[in-house]
Amino acid sequence: MILEEVVDEIDRCLKEVLNKINVPDSKIDYNITEPPVPEFGDFSTNICFQLSKTLKKSPIQIAQDIVEEALQLCSNWNNRIWIIRATVEKPGFINFVLDKEALIAKFLQIADNKEALLTSRTNTQNNDYTILIEHTSVNPNKALHVGHLRNAIIGDCLYRIFKKTGKPVKVLNYIDDSGLQVADIIVGFKYAGLSSSEYYDSDSKESKKFDHYCGNDVYVKINEMYSNRPDLLERRTKVLRDLEDPLSNTSIFTQSIVRRVLTDQLRTTWNFKIHYDILNFESQIVQSNLWSDLFEALKENRIIRYETDGKNTGCWVYSSETEGDKVLVRSDATLTYFAKDIPYAAWKLGYLKNPFRFEYFATQWDSSELYATSLESVKSDDDAAIRIKRKSSYNNLSINFDKIVKVITIIDSRQERLQNLLVEILTKLGLQSSKYEYLGYEPVILSKNTLSMIGINLEKDKAVHMSGRKGIFIEADLALKILEEKSLSETKKRNPDLSEMQLLNISREIAISAIRYYFVKYDFGKVITFDVNESLSLEGDTAPYIQYAYARAKKIKDKLMETQPLSDDDPNMVGLTRSSFSQIEIDLVKHVCNYTIDLNQSSEKANPKLLAKYLFKLATLFNNFYEKSPILRESDPNLLKLRIMILKSCLIVFEHNMEIIGITPLDRM
Repeated sequence: MILEEVVDEIDRCLKEVLNKINVPDSKIDYNITEPPVPEFGDFSTNICFQLSKTLKKSPIQIAQDIVEEALQLCSNWNNRIWIIRATVEKPGFINFVLDKEALIAKFLQIADNKEALLTSRTNTQNNDYTILIEHTSVNPNKALHVGHLRNAIIGDCLYRIFKKTGKPVKVLNYIDDSGLQVADIIVGFKYAGLSSSEYYDSDSKESKKFDHYCGNDVYVKINEMYSNRPDLLERRTKVLRDLEDPLSNTSIFTQSIVRRVLTDQLRTTWNFKIHYDILNFESQIVQSNLWSDLFEALKENRIIRYETDGKNTGCWVYSSETEGDKVLVRSDATLTYFAKDIPYAAWKLGYLKNPFRFEYFATQWDSSELYATSLESVKSDDDAAIRIKRKSSYNNLSINFDKIVKVITIIDSRQERLQNLLVEILTKLGLQSSKYEYLGYEPVILSKNTLSMIGINLEKDKAVHMSGRKGIFIEADLALKILEEKSLSETKKRNPDLSEMQLLNISREIAISAIRYYFVKYDFGKVITFDVNESLSLEGDTAPYIQYAYARAKKIKDKLMETQPLSDDDPNMVGLTRSSFSQIEIDLVKHVCNYTIDLNQSSEKANPKLLAKYLFKLATLFNNFYEKSPILRESDPNLLKLRIMILKSCLIVFEHNMEIIGITPLDRM
């Protein structure tokens, strides 16, 4: 794209400057970005701050020397195409001003060329490596709540970003089917008399989803029973031990329950258009040789130790200089939750031999096939309870673990300590831990207004953290239902001529888009206060605001198609000068041309927020353009052509970016 060429031109000039002052460019980590204040110019560099220590001068003095002397001696600077001038800004930035007429002239050549607008000069498809993303990973004993959605949507947007930037990527969903929370519902079904075949809503007496029933009824009731039934706690310990044997009756029964819960959880995530490639089952990590091989490696390398006294007597423990002790194997020989994470991470990085084959599990919302890991040695066609419905071939999906370039785990920031411990252990095993990256995000809390919609009234607090034990949470299914109903009400008011089915479809897409955008527009480190009304607003930083801007653009294009054919001829610049273009038009063109830069940065930094921010700004700039630069009423043929080209380019970038975030382009709202 155009602005990538501009950045390259600036970069060549700066590298030539470094060469002239005998500083290797590999030693200076500078950047070229847009300055925070438009009046400073179009691009800015921090190179002078990076040079200050080396040259033993102040950044402002270095900036003046470069602009007034060094740049003038550079052949790249004297033969530049895009930059009019360079200026100095305190306390030491060098700013660059773009030739706007050159920008417009180049833009008009590519404005309706989708490939030219969307393809970065640095995009290269390389099938020799793969990125693995793990996200969602909700315990299969309950339904997803809105906090889980933040995890899943961040991960799904990253998947879409990597796909769009030509990076092979696979998405994993880790199913903790051998932990305490699953053991709790198994105890409830097997030993506490709770039914696994008939489950109804206590108020409406209507059947409910199995994941809702397990989380809201079985899990709650069994935890209440533990205080009066110590025998059930003993049963839970036995269940945890039995789950390590894949052929035990408990293990077989558990898998049947887990798959029912998991199927309902997937229905929820598919409603939000989340994509997965592989389901990984924790029980199989223990049942395979992954844990045993890893355990031996940890002992041989003296990374863990066996405790013979103290509070951890009989346990295998890892000691961290910064994070303290962490038990991996309890005194009763059962594995802790953290212990199971280590072989899983090592497997993803290719350290352990892959013991799994991949079986067809389901066809997803996007028509792609979802696979699940399977252990050949413990699989039997006679085991109907644990048999996965499968197609004739297991070979439609494969991963070359020798070519894993990056493993990204999306995880609640409250797990940061455990993730730090995990990275320490991977490093001590000799793995390239830089390949392992965890993205921690802060939790989602609920606004007072949102809680009131589900009958929870707060007297003082404006917002509150979710708590399953206190019943303060909103399931993802319910959140979507509430947003659909509110959206339907508003859509009906604005579109009385549409059929009920059309209104339902539009309101659903608005609701899905609103939630997806809401959970990626914030920094990972920010606690989100989820508010239903705020997420659906047509004003401000929301998905409906973006959808409305797109609908405006689409409506203009449709009207143009009715009144005059949109010519594919290139507009000429006859009669147009720099003063012909309003600042609004130039700002919009520049932003459109900046798309591939933001897309690449979002990919390199693994941060979808950058594209959410870009999309909101695009919608804002387009709305300004819509108001101040009318197309349908423009009489000047050249200006009309220019504005039509701007319109076309905006629609192309809107659709590409909205697909990444998961916002549905709508013609009407």
